[in-house]
Amino acid sequence: MGLTELLTEIEKQVHGECLSKSCSGDGCRVYLTGTPSNRVIVDLECEFDRRKISTKRCDYILFCGNASQSNLVIALIELKSGSFKSPEVADQLQGGADFVTEMFGKLPKKASTALNTLEITCIPMLFHGKGIDRFQLRELERAKISFRSQNTAIKRSKCGQAKNLASVLRR
Repeated sequence: MGLTELLTEIEKQVHGECLSKSCSGDGCRVYLTGTPSNRVIVDLECEFDRRKISTKRCDYILFCGNASQSNLVIALIELKSGSFKSPEVADQLQGGADFVTEMFGKLPKKASTALNTLEITCIPMLFHGKGIDRFQLRELERAKISFRSQNTAIKRSKCGQAKNLASVLRR
């Protein structure tokens, strides 16, 4: 099973109406230009509503491959056009990571085996509209998102900048 088939299996794990073509909303525009076209975008707000889950979650999860198709990239995406509190953003991104962990546990055996052969990179991201005050920035830089025994720092970019998603994926 290759990456394309794995993405299809991931797609099957969510409600069809919660699959998205974009990652924009709440006054924040995220551009998909320059990102892999072989991707699945899940609107987590929609998915959690459909599953009647009320825990914290990020706005979107993007699953895609890298150029060699040997790496599954999972982008946890939180959008904030206005002010925010860094611990809340970290909690929302962690909720997205926990959802993916649960989802992976429900994949068919063939897809689970494919997961084990791929390198998996989880990238928590915050797209924000305004500048971030020093205190919130310091807290954001210290926050780590835990996924599959790895703790990852939150990357950030501005809403509305051309290729903002692609630039974060490349870092």
